[in-house]
Amino acid sequence: MLVTPVAFPFVPVFLVLFLAYMVYSEWARLDSRYPIAAALGLLVVTAVVDASGAVGIANTLAEFVFFLLAGGVVLLLVDHVREGRATPTTADDSGLRPRPTEAADPAEEREGPPHETLDRPEQELVPLVDAPGEENDHDEQPDDRESDHG
Repeated sequence: MLVTPVAFPFVPVFLVLFLAYMVYSEWARLDSRYPIAAALGLLVVTAVVDASGAVGIANTLAEFVFFLLAGGVVLLLVDHVREGRATPTTADDSGLRPRPTEAADPAEEREGPPHETLDRPEQELVPLVDAPGEENDHDEQPDDRESDHG
């Protein structure tokens, strides 16, 4: 009796595990770029394996790269759709322009001090050039003072 080795179904097992990862990734809100980064790393490994002469293994790895890239794109699209729904808009008092109901980023909402208004510069007159006076003469070099006056 001759026993033949049973080929392990790598691609279907990979697909099942990857689909489980995609579901978990959306539930746990993991970064959707992870599968794309894994695909790029596996692409390098595929090139090395192909260069070593193992074409069959390289073809299987190339299928994994394809699935990882496709899954990464799907996760990016799901994140994009989720972000689009996360900021519902309501009309302002005039009803002309919608505005987001949630704040975008606390860093963007910084308010300047109320005494520093930049919208009306004509309220405070500031001299354009501060004329040098006798009190600043000690800051100048002795040579500078002579060249200025002579």
